[in-house]
Amino acid sequence: MDVGQKVRVCRIRDRVSEDVAEKLGQVGTILGYKMTDGSGVGAEVGFGDNSSTWFFEDELEVVQ
Repeated sequence: MDVGQKVRVCRIRDRVSEDVAEKLGQVGTILGYKMTDGSGVGAEVGFGDNSSTWFFEDELEVVQ
């Protein structure tokens, strides 16, 4: 996955706020990357409503 690429939130593996849970199934754009817990990398994803949040890479799928 690259910055600027379109991705879909395909799953959420942790308990999250309602705002983040509403992103399930939505398509957004990768804005950058974030080191998560020292053992993984997450991607910050921006959405059409001008919000953004980060997800683990295995929670995202590339949109063709």
